[in-house]
Amino acid sequence: MDPVEIEIGLNLLPLADEQHGGDLFRRIANLRRQLATELGVILPPVRVRHNLSLDPEEYVIKIRGNIVSRNRLYVGMLLAMNPGIAEGTLHGIEVQEPIFGLPALWIPLHERENAELEGYTVVEPATVLATHLAEVLRRNADRLLSRQEVRQLIEALKKDYPALVEEITPDTLPLGTVQKVLQNLLREQIPIRDLPTILEALLEYIKVTKNTDVLTEYVRHHLSETIKRLFRDANGTIHAASLDASVENLLTTTLQNNTSAQSSPTLGLAPEVVRAIFRSAGAALDQLTMLGYQPLMICSAPIRPYLYRLLRTQYPIVSIISYSELPPETDVDIVTRIALEPRTEPVAA
Repeated sequence: MDPVEIEIGLNLLPLADEQHGGDLFRRIANLRRQLATELGVILPPVRVRHNLSLDPEEYVIKIRGNIVSRNRLYVGMLLAMNPGIAEGTLHGIEVQEPIFGLPALWIPLHERENAELEGYTVVEPATVLATHLAEVLRRNADRLLSRQEVRQLIEALKKDYPALVEEITPDTLPLGTVQKVLQNLLREQIPIRDLPTILEALLEYIKVTKNTDVLTEYVRHHLSETIKRLFRDANGTIHAASLDASVENLLTTTLQNNTSAQSSPTLGLAPEVVRAIFRSAGAALDQLTMLGYQPLMICSAPIRPYLYRLLRTQYPIVSIISYSELPPETDVDIVTRIALEPRTEPVAA
């Protein structure tokens, strides 16, 4: 079983035909190098094969034999997406782009110039597939990190950090613990490039707790500069949605008074409360996206992992950080807040 596979329908074969200009394999090689630099882990090779049982324009992406995503491409056409500033109307095949589900159109090649003049972002089919694959790999990097690969990452540090690697033994820091913490970080798309800092933090806090989720939170605090770089804009500002004080207090109290709620997907909250949080979070994420910001939320450290667990099922693209994970001088812009009731602005007299 290949860790990562792409199966393509009959009409998509030209994308992989290098003799006739198909550059899919080159794009995949480039994105694996890009993700290795971005995430700090080398992802496995990607197997591409045709599948005549698929619709001719269809492709599926598999992780360890399981289909995790599927989409359609139209070779000989272009995908036009409105970044929010486009004007005018295009005619084509109406679809949703595969990553964020935003409205898009497949248009004829000769409409490219017109679409770009109108402000649309226009991409080729191979670019759509490569971008889709890159996002799937990012979201599943934790599932692709095996124990053997973790061992290789640690062995690669021997030359520059011999004392650190020597200190890592099955008794002091089991390989399985390192793997689980690295997977936790990758699951939330936190890069593990700074592996020495991660291992040093683990060696320090493994003496306090063996709980890998708690260890992950300790490690995140040691990666504050990494987290800041990940979410800041060109001016160094982090734009995020925060929790209304009532929601923050409710979650804190619930988790403190009911330890079983910590393992519940809904945190032991009443269904109507969960629905209200989902509605408000969805509106907040839409507002951030429309403003061109990342889908990011910020809260206090004690509830951060539990808020992520609650929201990820409904909003898998959301990132959640805590105030204490950021360096003290970080400029944070709170764009909106998540509340149980709609926030109303006072009416001027």
